[in-house]
Amino acid sequence: MRLGKLSLLAVLCAVLLCVPAGAQSVFKALSGAAANAAPKPTDPLGRTSPRGTLMGFIDAAQKGDMDRAVEYLQVPRQESEIDSTRLVQDLKSLLDHAFVGRLAAITDNPEVAFDPQLELNHERVGEFAVNGEELPLLVVRVPDGNNGYLWLISWTTLNKSAELANDVRSHELERHIPHILVRHSILSISLWVWLAFVLMIPLALLAGAGAVYLLRAPAWLLARAGHLPRESEIWTNIRGPVLLFATAAAHAIGMVWVTVPLLFREYYFKVQTTALLYAVAWLLWDFINVWTRRVRRRMVTPGERGPLSLTLLLHRMLKVGIVTAAVFIILYLVGVNLSAALATLGIGGIALALAAQKTIENLFGGISILSDQVIRVGDLCRVGDTTGTVEDIGLRSTRIRTYERGLISVPNGALSATNIENLSSRDKMRIFCKLGLRYETTRPQLDAVLREITAMLHNHARIESSSAWIRLSRLADSGIELEMQAYVMTREWDDFAVVREDVLLKVMALIEQCGTALAFPSQTVYVAKDSLPGATPEKKES
Repeated sequence: MRLGKLSLLAVLCAVLLCVPAGAQSVFKALSGAAANAAPKPTDPLGRTSPRGTLMGFIDAAQKGDMDRAVEYLQVPRQESEIDSTRLVQDLKSLLDHAFVGRLAAITDNPEVAFDPQLELNHERVGEFAVNGEELPLLVVRVPDGNNGYLWLISWTTLNKSAELANDVRSHELERHIPHILVRHSILSISLWVWLAFVLMIPLALLAGAGAVYLLRAPAWLLARAGHLPRESEIWTNIRGPVLLFATAAAHAIGMVWVTVPLLFREYYFKVQTTALLYAVAWLLWDFINVWTRRVRRRMVTPGERGPLSLTLLLHRMLKVGIVTAAVFIILYLVGVNLSAALATLGIGGIALALAAQKTIENLFGGISILSDQVIRVGDLCRVGDTTGTVEDIGLRSTRIRTYERGLISVPNGALSATNIENLSSRDKMRIFCKLGLRYETTRPQLDAVLREITAMLHNHARIESSSAWIRLSRLADSGIELEMQAYVMTREWDDFAVVREDVLLKVMALIEQCGTALAFPSQTVYVAKDSLPGATPEKKES
């Protein structure tokens, strides 16, 4: 179980780390354009889309590169007295402390999305909220003079940012922090932000532990009252994910209260959401394990093996579903357009389906086997020339333990198309054998053998008397052939083997008591002298 949790965490972290760097470009390339399309003009500052413009401005302002930051703003030429540095600082302050929205949700589409409520070539990418006042964050598409277009932060927003920025600065936490922690930075993030991040960890752990004990209080009270065990199975499994979820949530609330810069907050949001998502997935994972264990403990009779096999299959499918859902949620949170991605991957999905045809066939074959209850875990069955006990029915194959103690894996697709004989479903087991008596056996001896063996079969405690019989079958080459049939009232092979041995030993004893014996495979050759009338010596010689 621990290995499963680690693999789940590894998958989520891999997706989180890989998607920001490469998934967007991969999906844009798949949905992008035809092979012979002409290359579009590029901008060295990345202003070809609303998101590229906003991210470029935040990066330049965070690093203190005012000249580059101004290149992302739409400043009218007639406004020559504008303090561009002040404009950059006001906009950065609003983005860090008053921006409502998510950077990952801002579009990368270079084309304009028409909005009748906005001016021509304008697009809304978020808003600023300060003391009940709201200011839309607009970007505008303008020509760049090289047969292309650029996106800039609109003057409509910049012209009204100064007043809101003053209100924000009056409440900034940085005004009460030592200047040395504000001036110095690591990875373009001020030292006080990193310090707040680290100091918040033990506080979040304490809050998480408090939440765990609060949730444990009702279970503790019930245990004191004698209604539940002190450490229930469910509580033992959910304690870890509850602690992780409460700690991550407390840390996130603390960082929101600190109001850290937007760029740090955006990446922190991705990591924090992954932690919360992992806690939820871990909780569901453990609930599935607890549910499966309880079902397996209750299903102990042979008639419940079919539902048990379906439970194990459902257990695995639910775990696969948890990991798949978590991956898709992370892709959505980091800004991947899942609708466009899935639409453009339609052909690839068809190709993948064709390549995984056998896998899908085996999956549905396993579901068909379990739903029809042809065989179940623990059943003795015969598949073709293979006889053995079913040990597991998985998503891809069924494992059968043979009498030689070898383990054979049969694909479910092939198994569902094969004639399967379920030996464990027999209500009784058949003894059928052929007996050969010597030709020296007389008619009275033969009658005695048939009579005595019939009486023995009818009087045997483990034999079904109504269906037991022995009959003269034919006169074979080596002896007089009899056929005997009897049903042993048992389902177990070992028990059947014991009764069959007892019956055969009694048959041998009865044959001997009747004065005859079993025939051996042999051939008798009779040589007679030719004594036809009128035969001459010459004819005999010829």
